[in-house]
Amino acid sequence: MTLPLQGKRVLVTRPKGQEEELVQKLRAVGAEPVVLPVISILPPEDWKQVDTAIRQLETFHWVVFTSVNGVRSFIGRMEEMGVPMSVLAGRRLAAIGPATAAALESLCRAPDIVPEQYLSEAVPDALGNVEGSRVLLPRADIARKEMAIELRRRGAEVVEVTVYRVQQHTEEVETRLASLPKPDYITLTSPSTVRSLARMLQETGRSEWLTNVPLVCIGPVTAEAVRALGYQPACVAEEHTVEGLVQALVSLCQGATSV
Repeated sequence: MTLPLQGKRVLVTRPKGQEEELVQKLRAVGAEPVVLPVISILPPEDWKQVDTAIRQLETFHWVVFTSVNGVRSFIGRMEEMGVPMSVLAGRRLAAIGPATAAALESLCRAPDIVPEQYLSEAVPDALGNVEGSRVLLPRADIARKEMAIELRRRGAEVVEVTVYRVQQHTEEVETRLASLPKPDYITLTSPSTVRSLARMLQETGRSEWLTNVPLVCIGPVTAEAVRALGYQPACVAEEHTVEGLVQALVSLCQGATSV
């Protein structure tokens, strides 16, 4: 039986160490994954604000995690400081998306809330009445500000702390890109992967990939980053997960696009 993506070369742009799930699911449908980590996840340059927030954890009503990286970094820092996990477990917890929720459950406990839409914009409605509440957002250095702005508009005191940094491509990765043949599809899982890949393609003289190779995005925020650069996503996953991304890719390959 021929698999739906049999022999198709698919570029995987996720950070090193976070590509395995996507790679396995692509292989399961017959694709040939080409791994090119166009961004790296690094610790913050200074832990001071994070440490202060951890010491004050009991003063927060909500802690909202927007990524697996945020969960791992924040809880890892708690462990380094010797703060009991029960302190975090005693807060109300929210997570965006099933992967973030699963990471939180494995390291602490299941979140109280996971918005039906796996988008940061869905969090304020999911939290309900936050007037007078303190909300902690452990996030990336390049995190979008819309959620924090909306929570403040609704009367919450919002504390944002950088628990990890996103570093753009390295010279080593760029050199590897220069030797790769054109893929059949490109998968994109965050705005930062979009911007970093676009810069790399420009610097290696391969910008045409962004117009000639179908771009498959994990969700609308990533798709908007593609459009902001003047390109068009070939399809956007309806479910903003790795599984949804692969399903969108299969549908695209079979001619049923969802843009």
